[in-house]
Amino acid sequence: MKSSENLQNLITILSQSSIEDYNALLNSFDFSAIDFKPFESWSSKKYTRNCMYRDVNFELILLCWEKDQETAIHGHDGEDCWIYLLEGEMEEVFYAIDDDRYLREKRSQKTFPKQVSFMNDRLGFHKLKNNFRGRSMSLHVYAKPIENCRSFDEVSQRFIKRTLHYDTFKQLISKDVIS
Repeated sequence: MKSSENLQNLITILSQSSIEDYNALLNSFDFSAIDFKPFESWSSKKYTRNCMYRDVNFELILLCWEKDQETAIHGHDGEDCWIYLLEGEMEEVFYAIDDDRYLREKRSQKTFPKQVSFMNDRLGFHKLKNNFRGRSMSLHVYAKPIENCRSFDEVSQRFIKRTLHYDTFKQLISKDVIS
């Protein structure tokens, strides 16, 4: 049965685990037991960032993507990021700054449901795009929460500092659950 209790279980497990274990944990967790409906928010203008949980160690954000929506090329302000694709299909494009200080595409990969992807600034920059024929949903775990990031501005062809915002913040989890 899908419930918020299963989400509380995920948060408890993440809270009690080392970030070195997050990849294995996300690969083995039963996400089908979590009801994501209360956290979903959709927009025809842009993908939405919906915070499900946040503390000083990590944040869980549900991203909801309409067809062809994508992020800018960006970094992660020194933090680690795991992406678990819940439904749909995503393309992840990786970039690096070359010896001439130009941003260059290195490679891309497709991600399918129940797959985990990892990214941090040591690996370079990336962008995500929903190239599925319909909606996609991805769960992002950031350790630690990210307030700002370097984002590539297509107009100026430069990186800018971008302050990140949530479209919704529905932290339905009690801190008492995690003690």
